[in-house]
Amino acid sequence: MDQHLIKAVIFDIDGTLVDSFESYYMVFNEGIADSNAIPVSREVLRDYLAKGLSLREILQNVFLSPIDNATYATYRGKILHLFKQTEIEGVRLFSGTDELFRKLKVKGIKIGIATGRTSSPEDEWLRFNRLGLDGFISAIVTSQEVEHRKPAPDAIIECAKRMGIPIESCIVIGDTESDIIAAKRAGAIAVGVITGHADKEALLKAEPKIVLRDISGLIVCMESSFGDA
Repeated sequence: MDQHLIKAVIFDIDGTLVDSFESYYMVFNEGIADSNAIPVSREVLRDYLAKGLSLREILQNVFLSPIDNATYATYRGKILHLFKQTEIEGVRLFSGTDELFRKLKVKGIKIGIATGRTSSPEDEWLRFNRLGLDGFISAIVTSQEVEHRKPAPDAIIECAKRMGIPIESCIVIGDTESDIIAAKRAGAIAVGVITGHADKEALLKAEPKIVLRDISGLIVCMESSFGDA
């Protein structure tokens, strides 16, 4: 990773910056409790997320049939409402995130967010404000704002555009194969992290530049490239 090339780092959120799985698992099953569907197990839900399935696709798998727009909107609304209620207490940053953001700012490297979440960017700005990180971030793009979600590159390309950074000068870091594929399709430097839904072997199949144990590993990689902060 050439120090003269990297001008920005674009992050996924869930499984990359924050540990949100347990909260999402609980609210997902609570959100579908009034349906006839059998509650989904942790293993199955994690597998769906690792594959990059959208909420609609997950609901269709759980309900065992296609769902119409009204049904999707109803259950999506319930799940997102419950998640907003629980995330303040139940969702935490992974260790090293604050330090990494500070180091990137010191080095003049911009920070962007490109997430598969279908929430509004306004909601995400509020979330990062609560986490104390909003002041470090230059742009946030959610799947709500682009035509195609990951593994399509749309959100990543749009994020780089909003930051005014050439895509080839961006590192993109995420925890699923779809994150890696999207980064490579965009033309960015793809980095995987195994704190989320996919294991190292699954991420390596997508052929990222490197796979890290956790987000603090990016600090080590960047320090080896940039020298001491």
